[in-house]
Amino acid sequence: MKKLLVFLVTTITVGILVFIFLANIYTSYTKNLEKPVNKIPASLVVEYADGTPLYTPKTIWIDFADIPALLKDSIIASEDKRFYSHSGVDIKGIIRSFFVILTTDEIQGGSTITQQLARTIYLSTERTWKRKIKEALIAFWLEQNYSKEEILEMYINSVYLGNGIYGFPAAAKYYFGKTLNELNPLEVAMLVATLRSPENANPTKPKLNEEFTKIVLKKMFNAGVISEEEYNSSSNKIGKESIQYVGTFKNTFDEELFWMVVLELKELNFDLGSLRNGFRVRTTIDWRLQKLLEKNLDKSNMAGLIIEHTTGKIRAAYGLGILSGRRQIGSVIKPLYYYLAFMGGWNKNDILEDKPITIGLWNPQNFDKQFWNVVTLENALIYSRNVPSVNLFMQLGQNNVKNFLKNTLMIDGYYPNDATISLGTIETSLVDVAKGFEVIFNGGVVLRPKLIEFVRDKDGINYYSYTPEILNVVKPPKGFEERTPVEASILTLQLMEKVVTMGTGRSANIPGRKIYGKTGTAEKNAWFVGGDGRYLFLLTKDGKNLTGGGDVAPIWRKIAENTEIGTIQISLPINKTIREAVKKQDNSTEQILNPTTTLDTTTNLESQLSENQNQGITQNEQTASTNKYDDIYKKIREHSITVDEIVDILKTIDSETQREILSKINEIDPTFASEVYLKLLGGGEF
Repeated sequence: MKKLLVFLVTTITVGILVFIFLANIYTSYTKNLEKPVNKIPASLVVEYADGTPLYTPKTIWIDFADIPALLKDSIIASEDKRFYSHSGVDIKGIIRSFFVILTTDEIQGGSTITQQLARTIYLSTERTWKRKIKEALIAFWLEQNYSKEEILEMYINSVYLGNGIYGFPAAAKYYFGKTLNELNPLEVAMLVATLRSPENANPTKPKLNEEFTKIVLKKMFNAGVISEEEYNSSSNKIGKESIQYVGTFKNTFDEELFWMVVLELKELNFDLGSLRNGFRVRTTIDWRLQKLLEKNLDKSNMAGLIIEHTTGKIRAAYGLGILSGRRQIGSVIKPLYYYLAFMGGWNKNDILEDKPITIGLWNPQNFDKQFWNVVTLENALIYSRNVPSVNLFMQLGQNNVKNFLKNTLMIDGYYPNDATISLGTIETSLVDVAKGFEVIFNGGVVLRPKLIEFVRDKDGINYYSYTPEILNVVKPPKGFEERTPVEASILTLQLMEKVVTMGTGRSANIPGRKIYGKTGTAEKNAWFVGGDGRYLFLLTKDGKNLTGGGDVAPIWRKIAENTEIGTIQISLPINKTIREAVKKQDNSTEQILNPTTTLDTTTNLESQLSENQNQGITQNEQTASTNKYDDIYKKIREHSITVDEIVDILKTIDSETQREILSKINEIDPTFASEVYLKLLGGGEF
C-alpha cells in the first residue's frame, strides 16, 4: 500500500511538473503571436490615380456566411472529419493516418485544418519535429482564441493552392473563372485535391490532380456531402472535360511601390488584416508617369520621384530609397540655403570669394579645381561653385542652416556635425529632398508627400480621403527677416532657371519649356532636381565618378520630354523685380556678415514705396488688419468659423499675408489649415 501511495504521488508530481513545463513552453511561444488575420495575404486592390489596377491581389476574401456549404463540407470530409470536436490536434486522426499508411497505398495526412492554418500563416513547410511541435502549439492557441467558424473561414481564404494563389475564392477565379457559388462538385473536388500538393496537383497538372480528385470525391460521397448521382456523374467526367484555365492574376506590380502604399496605410492606422475583405485603395500615382520611370530607369542604381509641389501628391515613384534612403545629396542642397540667404537680405549680385580656404582639416575644392577669385552669388549657384557656396554657408552660420533644414524645411536624415553640410554630405531620402524644394516652388509651404487618394470598402464606403498635410509654413528665422519667403522663392527660382539654361544643368534644358533645376554630385551618387508650376521631378543615380549634369540631367530630360513638365507656368510672380536689401542682420557670429556690395539705396526705397503703393496698405490699415486676423484666430479656437468663410477672406489678401495667416492657423489646428489650403488651391486638382 505504501509503495502504491509513493507511486501515485510520484506520478502525480511528475505529471504536474510536465504540465507546468509544457504550459510554460506554450505561453512563451504563443504570447507574442501576431493576429492571424494580419498574416493572411490581403485581398487589397490598389489602383493608379485613374482607377486602373496597380496591384491585383492573389487572394479574394469571402466571409464565412458567404462560403457555400458544399465547399466547407467537402474540405472537412477530405481534410479533417473531426474538425468540430478536436482542440487543434487530432490524436485519433494521427494514429488512424499512421495505420492507413502502413496497411494501404493511400496517402494520409495527420494535420488538422487548424494545424494546416498554423503552418500556412506562421511557419515554413520544412519537415522537422521542431516545426511539428510549433505547429501543434499554434494550433492549440488558435483553438483557444478563435471559434471553429473563424478558423475555417481563415483557412478557406488563406491556404496555398499553387501558382502563387492563396485561398479557395482566388483559386476558383484563377483556375475556373468562377465564384465559389458557381463551382460544381467536380471543380470543388479538384480544388480540394490541390491541397495534397499545391504545385504538383493543381488543376493545371492533370496527372496527380485527377488521382487525388477521385479520392476526394469518394470522401465527399461517404460523408454525405454529395449524392450518389453527383458522385457518379463527377467521377465519369474526370479527365474528360478540359479545364478552363483563366490565370487572371498577374504579378507585374512594382513591389517597392506596393510597400510604400502599405507603409502609408499603416501611418493612417490601417493594416493589411483590416483591409482583407475587398478594400480598394486609390493612389495618387499617375500610370503614364510611373511607366515612364519604369521604362527609363534601372532600379539597381537609379531612383526617381515626381511630386506635385502644391499638394504633396506623389505622381510617380520608382527605385530604392524613395521614403527612407540615405544618399548624400551633393550640391542639390545649395538652393535650400541660398533661399535662407535671400530671406536674410543677400542679393543676387553680392560678391563671394572664390579662393583657397581651410576649415579645420578640410580644404574644400571646386569641381574644376580652379578658383575664380571672386564671383557673384548668382553665378556661384548657376555654375555650382563649391568654395563660394561654402563661404556663404559659413557666413549664414552652420547652426542656422542646419536648424533651417531640419526644423523649418523638415528634412530628416543624417547630418554630419561639420561644415561639409554646405556641399551636401547630409544623407537623406528623395521624399525629404522634395520637401525642401516644395518650399522654393510654392513660396513657403512644407507639405508631407503622400500617395493615397482614398480608401474604400467593397460597398464603396469611404474610410479615408486625401487632404494636404501641412508640415510647416516657413517663417523667416530670427535675423533672416529682410525678405519674405515668397520673395526668397522668386529669387531662388530665377537662379534655378539659369542653372538649366546656362549653368550646370544645361543637359536638362528642353527648348520651348521653362524648367527650374539644380544638379548635385556626391561621392557615390549624382542628382538632378527640376520642376515647373506643378511638378517636382527628382532623379538620382548611384555609382562613382558620376556628375549630376553629365550623367543624370540627360536622363531627366529624356523622361521629362515625354511629360508636360516645363509647360506649366509657376504660380508665383516669377518676373517680379525683388528689391535689393540695404542692410543685413549681424546679431551674432552665427548671423549673416555684410558682403562687399554697394547698393543703390534710392532705388531700394523707391521699390519699397512702389510695392507698398501696389498693395495699397497703410500702416493704420495693417494694424486694423492684424486685429481682424486675431479675431479669426479666436474664432478658429472656438470652432465658430468655417473653412469657406476663411477662404473668402484670404482670397482678398496678398499671397504673403495669406501664408502668414495660414501659418498661424496651422499652429492652432493643422487639420483645419489643410482644409483651408486645399480650398485655396481650388480643391487640389491641377
